[in-house]
Amino acid sequence: MTVVSLFPSATELAAALGATPAAVSHQCDHPPAVEDRPRLTGLVRDLDADPAELDRIAAHDDTYYLDGDRLAAADPDAVLTQGVCAVCALDAGLARRAVERLDLDAAVLDVHADDLDDVLANVEVVGEAVGRPAAAAALRDDLDARIETVADAAPSGDARPRVAVLDWADPLRHAGLWVPDLVQLAGGETGLVGSGERSRKIDPDELRAFDPEVVVVGPCSADVDEAERAALDLLDRDPLDDVAAVRDGRVYAMDGTAYLNRHSHRVVDTLEALATVIRPDRSEETGEKVRRIDTEPVGASNPR
Repeated sequence: MTVVSLFPSATELAAALGATPAAVSHQCDHPPAVEDRPRLTGLVRDLDADPAELDRIAAHDDTYYLDGDRLAAADPDAVLTQGVCAVCALDAGLARRAVERLDLDAAVLDVHADDLDDVLANVEVVGEAVGRPAAAAALRDDLDARIETVADAAPSGDARPRVAVLDWADPLRHAGLWVPDLVQLAGGETGLVGSGERSRKIDPDELRAFDPEVVVVGPCSADVDEAERAALDLLDRDPLDDVAAVRDGRVYAMDGTAYLNRHSHRVVDTLEALATVIRPDRSEETGEKVRRIDTEPVGASNPR
């Protein structure tokens, strides 16, 4: 079976099941095995305007295009696409139009997720689509066991800190969909966005009113260095000295690309990473993709 993937989450999951896609999107960067695969998508602004260049485009919107020549050359049996966010990646509608235009004999699967249950269910849905149901069942069992381990160790009652997870820092946006589920399982309390709700804009006063004891900053498509800069810029712009997380030095930068913005099986990595910052006894074990932000200089003596 030949599989192609048009967004990173599906690429990661298909590869984990032993069905590494033959061609991928321009955003796919994990696992390393996909680095040399043909790229099927790109940004419309990067297109050459000459007619020959435009003619090979099977479908496009204002942001993304799908390369028809490369898609036809791959001759896929299954095309994995997404319907979660048309801003973040090429969406299912474009993929279906491209397959129809090229008259390909390919099934188009929208790997959609609103909450953690959807993310986990997709393991088996994708497994069926790519002909790897046994591998999917084994992966699902492993994920469930890891989730149970984290949940069993999570604090209860008043020991559960209030947690805010920001997937954009200017303006502030609080992460939604499956992220609130992960915070709850890791031992935190959410209050700004609920499970299954979309990421939404919040203002600093709303953040202050919630008074999170832990703040995680992981902007969409940002690595941990970029997330750290975003967090520092936020604290410079609006110091938030009266927020518990800032006072207590519990503000963290997180790799948004690897952890917060994708709904592959790696959300369980995200869960484990969140547990390290939510539980004070584990907060020094955050690893290379999560970094504590030094909030000590914030305030009148701030030298930045």
